Amino acid sequence: MLTSLILSAALAAIPSDPSASSGLVVHEWGTFTSVQGSDGVALEGLQHEEESLPAFVYSRSKVRDCPLRDRGYKGLEVDVAHVTKKMETPVIYFYSATRQRVRLRVDFVKGLLTQWFPVTDLLGPPEGNHDAGPLDMSKVERSFLEWDFEVLPPGEGADALPAVGKRSPWTWQRLPASNLVRTMPRVSPRSGPVETEKFLFYRGLGSFDLPVHARAESGSRIVVSNQSPWDLKGLFVLHVQGGRGEFSFVDGIAAGKEIEIARPLSAGAPPVHAMVEALIPALEAELVARGLFADEAEAMARTWERSYFRTEGLRVLYVVPAPATEAILPLAMEPQPTSIVRVLVGRLECITPEAEADVRQALLERTSADPAARAAADERLAGLGRFLEPHLRRAIAGSGDPAVVASAMELLAGL
Repeated sequence: MLTSLILSAALAAIPSDPSASSGLVVHEWGTFTSVQGSDGVALEGLQHEEESLPAFVYSRSKVRDCPLRDRGYKGLEVDVAHVTKKMETPVIYFYSATRQRVRLRVDFVKGLLTQWFPVTDLLGPPEGNHDAGPLDMSKVERSFLEWDFEVLPPGEGADALPAVGKRSPWTWQRLPASNLVRTMPRVSPRSGPVETEKFLFYRGLGSFDLPVHARAESGSRIVVSNQSPWDLKGLFVLHVQGGRGEFSFVDGIAAGKEIEIARPLSAGAPPVHAMVEALIPALEAELVARGLFADEAEAMARTWERSYFRTEGLRVLYVVPAPATEAILPLAMEPQPTSIVRVLVGRLECITPEAEADVRQALLERTSADPAARAAADERLAGLGRFLEPHLRRAIAGSGDPAVVASAMELLAGL
């Protein structure tokens, strides 16, 4: 585990007033989420939402219709298939001592950018016909978003921020002391409204590959492999079950190597809230060591507190190597920033053999003639939340029991 001394040293290395720097400083954080079965194979079904986004966020998915449709752009109105990765909540912050006009484009290789804020009508590719059936994400080669906006001078624009609820994770994303950004008209008459925010936000679905894979064995043992040409530094392995949780910190995994980690819950495992209070500063220190400012690291940890730390299951968190991030999410800006830091965290959900067996049993029990048994089984499965579909797909692939497969297929059809 990282100590408070390491945290203090990392924070001391960060400028106390980033906006005083000449030029433009750009920082970004976000998450790549994936789910793997006990055999280490990535599972489909990552398109489901966990937390609702504010109503003002624009979308090409079923979360919200695109408001620019009356200007000739169609939003995504079809289901999606073969989603093995979810890119969640990348936010891009800007620091400048003066007002600056910026053009920024982000591409998503092997993925579709589905939600964003503030507004832009510069995005692609165009959508197909609704009647064509589910959009096969494995066939989407690339998508993009492009913004034309102003970085406002320090202290300007706060009165124009759209309101969010006090408990919204969006509030944490506004924590950093960054400049605000305001969208600019692209043509005359302008396309879309002029909007203000503390960052650029986007999100997407894809079938791209990530460098970390994990095979899960009985007893909450996982074999984590780094299948990239770059060393991995600073991995966290978390196990949360029954309101209790523990975590381990791994210094790193060399390129092309693998390590075995045992993370069963001990008899003295603390309540989840106690684990979270120890884990958040450790993760923040790792994020700062990768280049984020302290308030950015806190914003990321607190935004994902419930999902990262309090959700039941066995998972691995790691910082994606910078070259891998650049390959998946190429970023281009005019003017070029003085410096840029991009920290994307890989979140890998590991389905253990025990969890797979429990899901199969629940699927069998929901076919029982006993109403109480069916209700209890449905409740257990519902507890899997947005990861229910990957669990169902794993059960279908791994069970030879026709009753289990039929039960899983019935549930899958209703998602």
